[in-house]
Amino acid sequence: MEYGFAVVHVPHASAVIPEKYRKTILLDEKQLRREMCRMTDAFCDELYDFAEFPVHIVASHSRFVCDVERFRDDSMEPCAKMGQGLMYTRTAFGRRLRMYDEELRDMIVKEIYDPHHERLTAAVGEALERHGKCLIIDGHSFNSDTLKKPAGFFSRPDFDIGTDSFHTPDGLAAAMCDKVKELGYKPKVDTPYAGAITPMKFYRKDSRVVSVMIETNRKLYLNESDMTKSGGFEKTREVCRELMRCAAEYVRNM
Repeated sequence: MEYGFAVVHVPHASAVIPEKYRKTILLDEKQLRREMCRMTDAFCDELYDFAEFPVHIVASHSRFVCDVERFRDDSMEPCAKMGQGLMYTRTAFGRRLRMYDEELRDMIVKEIYDPHHERLTAAVGEALERHGKCLIIDGHSFNSDTLKKPAGFFSRPDFDIGTDSFHTPDGLAAAMCDKVKELGYKPKVDTPYAGAITPMKFYRKDSRVVSVMIETNRKLYLNESDMTKSGGFEKTREVCRELMRCAAEYVRNM
């Protein structure tokens, strides 16, 4: 079974930082490596890669060069206030990562951000043209421990289903949570992270575009201290496959 109407989007798996961008980062190699371990969705390009989902849009560069998941306009992006818009100026804990440089930002937008979103928009448009619908599966992972402790305490789930109030039907999130439980894992919705990407051409305009985010707890598949695969990688990958199939079957039957 091939789900040609689905587009798999993986924004944060890359660790590629070309030298012309590396020299703008103020951290030394050890410090940068530590940040990469915290912030990179290592191996998510493999974790969500299956033949029945043939359309993949994977970011080419590390989020420390360009975070393609952010809004293009910093005024629309809540994370920009913390120095983590599409061009990061702060680390996870608020340390200075690079100085803000408008010319550098413009170059990143031109060379990386806009081409990525053009590919994503084209893929979604083609799915709509061919199938009359499109499912975007936004593939991520998260640390097993919080980066910044919120007020109070909560246990992190095994899988987080991220939603958008316009582009994610309530029934889809519920069906995916049921599937997580059926497979023996613990789900939450929009915890610890919320949202699901939709290209601006369709954002809050076209309900034929359904978007959902799958966030996998890294403890299930990764040695978090050094970003190497653990023994649980293949089992976790199969769980991700079942969740993706669950989402696709839901949208197929809408």
